[in-house]
Amino acid sequence: MDKSVTVLDFDFGMSQLSGNKALLLTLLNKFLEEYRSLSDDLKQLMADNDFDKAYSLVHTLKGVTGNLGLFALHSKSKEVETSIRGDKTLPDDYVAFEALLNETISAIEALSNEAPAKDTEVTDNALAKQARDQLTRALKANEFISQSKLDDWMDALGFNADVRQAIEDAVDELDYEEAIATLEQA
Repeated sequence: MDKSVTVLDFDFGMSQLSGNKALLLTLLNKFLEEYRSLSDDLKQLMADNDFDKAYSLVHTLKGVTGNLGLFALHSKSKEVETSIRGDKTLPDDYVAFEALLNETISAIEALSNEAPAKDTEVTDNALAKQARDQLTRALKANEFISQSKLDDWMDALGFNADVRQAIEDAVDELDYEEAIATLEQA
């Protein structure tokens, strides 16, 4: 399973903390506080030619995102870190990093704002929204979707058997437009 496209792997985060959902939500909210202004901070450090602090900021972000299950941002952080360290510049596709940072922040906010830590139904709703967003993004990008990843997304979405089968059949036939249309109608 390719975790580099997973914005927020709640199950992984829970496994890192021995199933302590309240602690995970606390850490995710702390992430929001600390990294909400990261892009502006990073741009300022680069403008000030403070490459060591810029590198340190992204290096720390990479570690935090890996531990919390924010895998897409973790993966993209590696590219930014390498560019700062090697070229003393932000990568050409830095806008993609910013978009992913914002998507990650939005996913955490959706998870945190929908309910208290004990409300499993709301957590499941947030995970279903995340799964739908990730599946849609993968389909629109014509990415290869492994069967295990598709199963994970389908499980999180909780579609009835007919809808699930229709989406799976379309993906198997690489008819991503049909899969998108079915997903949008579900």
